[in-house]
Amino acid sequence: MTDMIILCKEGTINSYLSALVVAANRSKAGDDVAVVFMQEGLSALIDKKFRHAPGLESYADDIKANAAAMGVPSDPFELIKMAREAGVRLYACYAWMKLLGGKPPKFDIPEGLEKLELTDLLQELGKVNKVITL
Repeated sequence: MTDMIILCKEGTINSYLSALVVAANRSKAGDDVAVVFMQEGLSALIDKKFRHAPGLESYADDIKANAAAMGVPSDPFELIKMAREAGVRLYACYAWMKLLGGKPPKFDIPEGLEKLELTDLLQELGKVNKVITL
């Protein structure tokens, strides 16, 4: 059974940092963790256009430098790679891909993610121990 599902619905670097670092660390601690990208968290990965939350924009350079000093990438795709290597299951919510108008080739599943159908997401949400949004 999945211990934790993290919903990443914001397309901000700070959201990816929070969600994927928490997921990787919980996975390393032995939890079965999945991250589901949906809404803007998915569209930013598809478009490869990333930003910081408005209140953090003035800290962008500090966040990048301090994350690197902590041994953590700040690039969303490097964070995805790090989480996957830690054993985190990573998904693109296929319902949100459809809502965004997702038809290949324009909307290929972002690299490092697997497609997750809505019925499967709903089934997992009903069984999981914890669901959090970061």
